[in-house]
Amino acid sequence: MPRTELAHPAIDAVLSTAATLLGMEVVFIGGLTEDTFTFERVQTTAQGWDLPGEGEVLDRSGTLCHRLLTGAPSATADAANDPEYRQAAAQSMFGITSYVGVPIRDSDGHVVATLCGVDRDHVPVGDETVEVLRELADVVSAHLGPLIQEGVVIRRSTEGGWAVGSESTGDLTSAMVLADLLAGELQAGARPAKTDGPMDELAQLRLSVKQLEHALAARVVVEQAIGVLTERQGSSPREAFERLRKVSRSRGRKVHDLAKEVVLSATDHAVPLPPELAGRR
Repeated sequence: MPRTELAHPAIDAVLSTAATLLGMEVVFIGGLTEDTFTFERVQTTAQGWDLPGEGEVLDRSGTLCHRLLTGAPSATADAANDPEYRQAAAQSMFGITSYVGVPIRDSDGHVVATLCGVDRDHVPVGDETVEVLRELADVVSAHLGPLIQEGVVIRRSTEGGWAVGSESTGDLTSAMVLADLLAGELQAGARPAKTDGPMDELAQLRLSVKQLEHALAARVVVEQAIGVLTERQGSSPREAFERLRKVSRSRGRKVHDLAKEVVLSATDHAVPLPPELAGRR
């Protein structure tokens, strides 16, 4: 799994939500091969704990995540005395007491990574919490999935970030789009409804996960529209994004709805668009 796929505000949001959910010192995403385990993204509040940093690689067979994927329970609050985890080299090497992990799968269902938390203290993790962690892992899986359909001009570049045609754009536009969506400015259909009633912390976190899933789904359409406008009007992706937002506001339209029409117009010239977005087709 290329690390550039995970250098994204969507993954930051997943890790922050996981940290709040688990209350553990360290949460991380680990990338897997048959033989290696790589700390792809790490978020930590631990002081004086010499854990591997991002990009560091371990022998997969010695990790707690390997034990998880070979049938161990999803969580333990006493790894040193847990028969499923105590033989893992990483447990004694780093003094891990509590561990929780769930698999991250690619679009074909293959396990390509894990989303995990570890702590030096005893931190029990219940089944309901593990289920929310699985939902967060699904968000990561969706982010890693294909972001391009036939006829759509925006794509991931081989160097990381985004490319439109032969121009590599970096991740700025993607970050801007997602930030707006997470702020609730761009509301797509079927947005998860908020409730006026009191919610416990777990319910609030479930709502956060659903809103993040919604934002990611809406983000893809907006970014595809940015790609179409960039190519059509010869502008930069950021300029295309700002134009899309400006038109949506002036015409009282949701950006997400307008973006869908822009994408459709790339293959169907009969789709009506505001003159500011029609350009040359």
